[in-house]
This record gives sequence, structure tokens and C-alpha cells, in this order.
Amino acid sequence: MAHELRLTGERLTGELVAKVEELSGENLYACFQCGKCSAGCLFADHMDLLPSQVLRLVQLGDEDVLSAQAPWVCASCLACAVRCPKGVDIAKVMEAIRLISLRKGEPHLSPRALAKEERLPQIALVGAFRKMTP
Repeated sequence: MAHELRLTGERLTGELVAKVEELSGENLYACFQCGKCSAGCLFADHMDLLPSQVLRLVQLGDEDVLSAQAPWVCASCLACAVRCPKGVDIAKVMEAIRLISLRKGEPHLSPRALAKEERLPQIALVGAFRKMTP
């Protein structure tokens, strides 16, 4: 998928990056991929992408991130934000991705899609389904 990036100031930005930054209020390029957010994430084992990978895909303008399950599994517990040395609140980024996904009609976490043998923490399920209710 081709992504159009443009130089604004001293950094490249695309439509996805601009929209996520607008909705989240976070500077996505402050993240330098140290991985502390992923190492401290309580639900990383249940995500298809680690929080740092989600952030990197957004930085690259890859809209495939909108189809990922990770933003829906995120419980917004802020463990990632507490550990981030640059102060990036990834929970806000995940919320922005969820909003963009819903607006575009992208698939999201569905109770029917979960395998019976898969055990997700209850807080992740409750948080994810609460975010999908209009």
C-alpha cells in the first residue's frame, strides 16, 4: 500500500499520523522504539501487535494498523505511559486508532471471533467492548 508522506517542519507526516496526533494530542515521533511500553504491557501476550509495533506502524503511516486487534485489547491501564521515557501516552494513541477504525468501518474485536480456548483477561474484554458501544 502506497502512503503519501510530506515534510512538515523537520519531520515526515502522513494523513494517518496527522489524524492520530490530532485525536490523541501525542507527538508520535517522540517515540524512539525502546520497547519499555511493550515490556510493561499487561496484555501484550494477548495482542497481535505489541504497543511499540502499533506506534511504529502509525509512524510509518501504515493503515494496516487499523485492522489490528491490539488497540481493542488495550485496557488503557496506562502502564505503558508510566514506563515511557519520552512521556508518550500510548493509551491515547490506541484510543485514536480505535476511533479512526470505527469511523472507517474497519473490523474490530468481536465476541464471536474469539476462540473458546483463548482466555483474555476480563478487564481487557470489558474495556474493549465498552469502547465499541455507541
